[in-house]
Amino acid sequence: MKNNRVLYRVYNRKGDYHHSYGTTLDGSLDWAIDCAKKIQGSVTAVLEDEEEEEEIYNFKKDAKT
Repeated sequence: MKNNRVLYRVYNRKGDYHHSYGTTLDGSLDWAIDCAKKIQGSVTAVLEDEEEEEEIYNFKKDAKT
């Protein structure tokens, strides 16, 4: 099994790609979530060489709680 790097992809509230953070940076998940909060978007995690994304933060869901 390969040791793939995880990317945190940030999307705006319309679902358009905004940017990504790699796990090689300390605090990358926190940065991605802070950015998503600012733009009222979401964050997904994906292995660098794969296509399947898993949502780990969504501003709309967070705002409802």
